[in-house]
Amino acid sequence: MLRYTGGKRVNWYRSSIGIKVLALAAISTCAGCLVTPPPTSTAPSTPSVEQSPEDLLAGARVSGPWDVRTLKESDGIQNGPDYDSATIYYPVDQAGALPAKQQLSIMAFCPGYRGSERSMAPWGKFMASHGVVTVTLGTNSLSDQPPARGRALLDALETVRNENTRDGSPLKGKLAVAQVGVAGWSMGGGGAQHAAVTDPKLRGVVAMLPWQPGYAFEHAVPVMILAGQKDRIASADRNARPHFEQTPSGTIKSYYEIKNGGHFVVNRPSSRNGDIGAWVLAWIKTYVEGNAAYEVILEQKPESASWYVSDRKK
Repeated sequence: MLRYTGGKRVNWYRSSIGIKVLALAAISTCAGCLVTPPPTSTAPSTPSVEQSPEDLLAGARVSGPWDVRTLKESDGIQNGPDYDSATIYYPVDQAGALPAKQQLSIMAFCPGYRGSERSMAPWGKFMASHGVVTVTLGTNSLSDQPPARGRALLDALETVRNENTRDGSPLKGKLAVAQVGVAGWSMGGGGAQHAAVTDPKLRGVVAMLPWQPGYAFEHAVPVMILAGQKDRIASADRNARPHFEQTPSGTIKSYYEIKNGGHFVVNRPSSRNGDIGAWVLAWIKTYVEGNAAYEVILEQKPESASWYVSDRKK
C-alpha cells in the first residue's frame, strides 16, 4: 500500500513490517532481562532447638504464626453423646493450607461449672495458632461433675479423630491420632484428671485450677497442674496441691501456682503477660506433640509464679 506524505511516496506496508521486525528484535534482546521473582512460602516456620530460649518464650507468650479456622456440627462433625456442642480449631497458612510437613497433634479443652463451650474459645484459638488442632466442648449439663467432664473430654477427642477419615473434612489424613491430650478449668480440670485415669494412652494433661477435693488421681500421664494463690472457689490447699502431691512419684508432673491468682486467672492464655499460655503450650508441645524445643521453657520458673515445681526427670 502507498501513502502520500508531504510530496513523497512511502511504501507504508514495508515500513510497518520493518517496525514490527525491530520491535520483535528488541523484545528478544531484552527477554533475558525480565526476571520472575521466586514464589514465597506462606507457611510459618516451626520453632526448633536452634531458636534462642528468649525468642522461643517470647513467641509462646502470644498468639502463634498460623491463621485459625473452625469446624462445627454444621460442617459435618459429630456431636456427643457425652458432650453437648463442640468447635474444632485448626491451623492454616495465609493461603488456607494446613501445615504440610507434619501431622497435627490434638487437644480437648473443657470448661468449668456452669461454664459454656464459648468460655474455652480463647484456648482453642491460641493452641491452633501454634499448630495444635484443638476442640472446645460444652457439657451435657452446666452442672456436670468432674467424672462426667472427663468422659466428655474423651468423647470430644474421638470426634476429632473421626475427622482424620471423614470424607470432605479439611483434616482428613492430617491428624496424628495418637498424639492427644486433655485440658480443663475448674471442674473441667478435675475432669481432665479423671480422663487420664480412664485413658492411660493420653500423652498429656493440663489441669487448670482443678476442682475435685478429696480425690487422689493415680495415673502415669504427664500432668501440669495450675493453681491460683488466692483462689477462693477451688482453693489450692484442697485441690491443686493435693492433686500434685498425691500424683504417683513415677509420673512426670509440674505444679504452677500463680501469684495472687483468683479462680478466673487462667481463662485467657494472655493472662500474666502471657505466662499462662506459654507454660501450658510448652507442656503440650513437649509431651503431646513430642517437640523437645519447648523443654527450655519448662525448666524456668514463670515470672508470675508464687510456687513452681517441675518434676520431669523420669
